[in-house]
Amino acid sequence: MQRKPNGVVIYEPGEQIIKEGEKDKTIYFLISGKIGVYKSGKLIGVIDKPNSPVGEISAILGTERTATCIATERSQLVEYKGGIDEILSKYPKTAKMILVSLAERVAKSSQAVSLASEPSAAKGSSNEVLSRAEGSKDEANLSTNVTTQKSSPEFLNKLDRITEEDIPKILKVLSEKELSFILSKADGSLKAKLRKFISERKLKMIEDLITYYSKNHLSSAEYKILEDKIDDIVSAVLEEKEMQSKGKNKI
Repeated sequence: MQRKPNGVVIYEPGEQIIKEGEKDKTIYFLISGKIGVYKSGKLIGVIDKPNSPVGEISAILGTERTATCIATERSQLVEYKGGIDEILSKYPKTAKMILVSLAERVAKSSQAVSLASEPSAAKGSSNEVLSRAEGSKDEANLSTNVTTQKSSPEFLNKLDRITEEDIPKILKVLSEKELSFILSKADGSLKAKLRKFISERKLKMIEDLITYYSKNHLSSAEYKILEDKIDDIVSAVLEEKEMQSKGKNKI
C-alpha cells in the first residue's frame, strides 16, 4: 500500500483494505480500480464504480467491519481516517455522496421486497412459499426477485452469434457478477467459448459467485441491465462485422 498527498492511497492486487471483524471508522472512496468484498472468505460483491464509498456503513454505525475488502486490481482510493465526523464537518459534498449511495441501497432493497410481495410473484407459487416456511433447502427451484427468469436466459443465445475473436469485447463490458451469472446459466458450448478467454485466476476469484448463481438469479433490475447490455454489445459487434465485410467487398 502506498500513501500519496491529499489522503490518496494505492493498493496493489491482493492487498487488504478492510478486514472483517475489525472496528475502524475509516471511510474510503474509490477513484479507480476494483475491490472484491468478501464475507467469511467468500466473494459476495465487487466495487468498481468510481466515487463509490467503501466501509461507510460500519464506520457510521460504529460497529465492527461486516466484510473484508481486497483490491482485485491496482486501486486508488481517498481515505478519510476521521470517519463520518471528518466528512460532515469538512467535506459536505462527500457526505452527500454517501447519503446518495445509502439511499440507492435502500431503494434497491425496497424494490426487491416489493417484487417479492406482489401477487404476480406469488401466483402459482404456494408450494414454494410452503417450502420456505418449512425451511426447505432445495433452493434450486426457488426464484430470487424475478420469478420469470429461466435457468438459461434466452438472451444468452445471442452470444452464440459472436465469433471467438470478439469474445474479449464482451468480457470487457461485463462486471464480475454479470460474468458469474452468465457462466452459471450458459450451456456447455457457450461456457467453453467464454472460459477460453478468462484466466484461471479470474475463474478462481469468481467461483463462489458462479456457484451462488447456479441456484439463484439476479434482481429484476440487474437482469434487465444485463439483458440490454448483451443486446447492445452483440448488435454493435455484428454491425462492425457487417461494415468490415462491406468495406472488403468494395475493395
